Amino acid sequence: MEHIILSLLLIKSMTVYEIKMFIGQNLTTVCSDSLGSIQTAIKKLLSKECVEVREYIENNLLKKEYSITDKGTQQFREWIEVPMNLEKVKNMEEGKFFFLGMVPKEVRIQSLEGYIQSLVKEKEKLCTIQAYVEENKAHAIEVNVERIKEDEQLTHHLLMISEQDSLHQAVQNIYDYQMYSLEYGLARLEQDIVFYERILQKEKEN
Repeated sequence: MEHIILSLLLIKSMTVYEIKMFIGQNLTTVCSDSLGSIQTAIKKLLSKECVEVREYIENNLLKKEYSITDKGTQQFREWIEVPMNLEKVKNMEEGKFFFLGMVPKEVRIQSLEGYIQSLVKEKEKLCTIQAYVEENKAHAIEVNVERIKEDEQLTHHLLMISEQDSLHQAVQNIYDYQMYSLEYGLARLEQDIVFYERILQKEKEN
């Protein structure tokens, strides 16, 4: 969670609520969007001086906006430069499938149908996001480049971590990999749906 938050703060200074909203809309398959887990991670990052906080009043409410520091940028760099580890990509829920043969046929069918339904819903959600991002990508890149330019510290950290001379190219790279992530998620979901539908069909035929 700490590194996810640092990743977000490299793009924009955010409140806890904004962090929660972004994770809930885009990263629910990666991490939890619970306030408790976000606040715990923020507290750890503050103690390590990886983030700093700015307090301000809006609509008579005290708000806290968090931004990344040089230490936070360094921690992010150390994390992102380590290659992805397949051993850490585990889903305990998928372990149910390994033991599904222990229960009656009607339970197996019900479980498979429920899981396929959830996969289809997730696929529809990602397709909607992908279509929206593709349609608005060029505009979103320009808007974010202009927004980041207005924040000297944000510009400094993003150019430092990306080692790009151009802020536009740095933002372009971010969007490209967000699209790759969507493509990967969709490809995996499609493969999973085909696989589990095949198993379900076998169950129904036996």
